Amino acid sequence: MDASTRILPLFPLPLVQFPGAITPLHIFEDRYRKLLSDVLDTDKMFGIVYVGEGTEAGSGVPVEGSIGCSVEVIASQQLSDGRSNILCAGDQRFQTIRYVEGEPYLQAEVEFFSDTTRGDCDEEARIVSGLFTRVLAAGRKLKDFPVRDDATPDLPEDPESLSFLVCAYLEIDVSERVELLELRDTCQRLKRALQLLEQTASDFEQRAMVNEIAKKNGHAGKLNMPDL
Repeated sequence: MDASTRILPLFPLPLVQFPGAITPLHIFEDRYRKLLSDVLDTDKMFGIVYVGEGTEAGSGVPVEGSIGCSVEVIASQQLSDGRSNILCAGDQRFQTIRYVEGEPYLQAEVEFFSDTTRGDCDEEARIVSGLFTRVLAAGRKLKDFPVRDDATPDLPEDPESLSFLVCAYLEIDVSERVELLELRDTCQRLKRALQLLEQTASDFEQRAMVNEIAKKNGHAGKLNMPDL
């Protein structure tokens, strides 16, 4: 194995993990209790690979060549009955090369990779960052959270990191999430995110405006219309 490959414990799940995204997991099966114990004793890293909906978590075996994302366990709480709640931070994407036996949980030799973008994505990143900020602000209004100037999170300046963070929080079909994870071109991912955010921002802002009017009106959402 070269420097870009390693043997990685795998947790197949019906979710798409993106680099930089925080994912909570509940560990209860014996094999994944051992996985957690093993990774906590080493570098706290394992991989998440998507398996289809309707498949029991951890029971499916993704085909060789599947794309996944490594995660680092950043917080762990063991419960009295042996189960655990953990928080994982997405790290690097990988492609599985071959499965490795020896543990009750899946292990595979994986090859890590990054985008191979050609071209400058700074303009797309600037627009995506602005649209994502608008969506967050409108979402807070919809949930009646106070909107403050300092409430906007610091978004990554690096276009690739920004593209993953935004895609992680977009409400899109899982097939599209898989495609966005597998893309190896930051500009293409940002352009797709931009298309999705334009519609989302407009929709959220319109709903937030209607919600605000309904609250001020105080009549079950019916507008006070003047007599003509």
